[in-house]
Amino acid sequence: MRIVLRIFGIIAVLVAVGMGALTVNRNFEDAKDAKEMATTIEQYQKDVATMKEQVKAMSGDEATAMNEEIAKAEKMLDIPSPGTFTFIGVLMAVLVIVSLISAVFLFKAGHKIAVILLGVAVIAGLAAIVISPNISTEYGPASNRTLSIVVTIPAVIAAFFAFVMRNGKKPAQVNNMA
Repeated sequence: MRIVLRIFGIIAVLVAVGMGALTVNRNFEDAKDAKEMATTIEQYQKDVATMKEQVKAMSGDEATAMNEEIAKAEKMLDIPSPGTFTFIGVLMAVLVIVSLISAVFLFKAGHKIAVILLGVAVIAGLAAIVISPNISTEYGPASNRTLSIVVTIPAVIAAFFAFVMRNGKKPAQVNNMA
């Protein structure tokens, strides 16, 4: 049973590290892109405000169509800050590190550390999932939230297997009756 747990644990570590590295890279790239697009988005927000003023003078079907376009534009402009993407990238890096450390404790007993690793993996993973924006286009890549889930699950599994195997082999007890 221990061998099976180690095999599944190593597979989980490999998936978590591989996908985690890609997700860390993507989040830092998204942060850079959001920083570069800040001025453009600010200009678009001013344009949307101008369109709202123009709609007040319209009526009927034109106003309805314009309000729908404004709602779509506002939804597209609702982009998280660069700091959000950076923080998610840091959380993903923490999950990668926790996964690598969990790989060590699949083979070595680590009583308290395995418990801490499991707790950190769960907390960091849930925080990343909750904070990650669910922005995806119809034909675009997976959303950041989906990628956070894909990294969190194997990282938590690897930490759980390290937790299950935390006691290792107990040494034989020697009774000294002298």
